Amino acid sequence: MGLSPVGMVVVETDGGIEQSDMLKSAYDGASVTGLHVLRHSFDDVLRLPSTAARQMGERALSAECHACQVRRVCGGGLYAHRYRAGRGFANPSVYGPDLFRLITHIRSAVAADIEHRREALLQGGRR
Repeated sequence: MGLSPVGMVVVETDGGIEQSDMLKSAYDGASVTGLHVLRHSFDDVLRLPSTAARQMGERALSAECHACQVRRVCGGGLYAHRYRAGRGFANPSVYGPDLFRLITHIRSAVAADIEHRREALLQGGRR
């Protein structure tokens, strides 16, 4: 979710180049780059600090996320859900506890299923 480098931009109907529309839910103007297709290349987007911050992967996570055992799966959650006024995006997702519970539940369920199937194969039967 959150560790993947940004891989898209949005071209608005007026030619403005913006970051993902999902950032619009963080705060007014969060997706704006100030770039335009007639004056800038898409490579120019990669040079923006706001884009560079989204290319850093695990290095951009908050201290709380670095201490979490599911950080590589969760990745801090959806980038837009990490925004806090006055602190920016270097925060855990507002859904952090829910993501932790969901990821650990899925991990446990899959591990139990694999173990069950492994035991069935060892016994020579299929279930």
